[in-house]
Amino acid sequence: MLVLVGDEALVAIGQGCSLLHLNVSGCHKIGDVGLIAIARGCPQLCYLDVSVLQNLGDVALAELGEGCPLLKDIVLSHCRQITDFGLAHLVRKCTLLESCHMVYCPFVTSAGVASVISSCANIKKVLVEKEKVSQRTKRRAGSVISYLCMDL
Repeated sequence: MLVLVGDEALVAIGQGCSLLHLNVSGCHKIGDVGLIAIARGCPQLCYLDVSVLQNLGDVALAELGEGCPLLKDIVLSHCRQITDFGLAHLVRKCTLLESCHMVYCPFVTSAGVASVISSCANIKKVLVEKEKVSQRTKRRAGSVISYLCMDL
């Protein structure tokens, strides 16, 4: 029997646990409700992979920023609902962030990428499409930026 993980599972997990790492990549039944529960119940979270979650939006990112200030690594790639607004809320409190993957996030722009880099003093790796990095950002933080593909 195939069991699909959804928001209900994350609500249960988020009820006061000491979770440090969470990978729910590709669990399409997870959205803002589940991630908000994790943000509110798992303040020690330091690694989160939510890539390919089509129902994840800015509300969840804002809650993660508020509830998980120890977050160091986040994978947001292929999350089609998140925007620069959500990223700005995430990095406002997640100042320990070292790694952020945000490839194929159509509503993340060069301003969102710049926001991550300028808000996180410890940032070591940002994975993003090349066209979403401004010249100014390249000059300021070129060594921490990785691209999905270099000029093919």
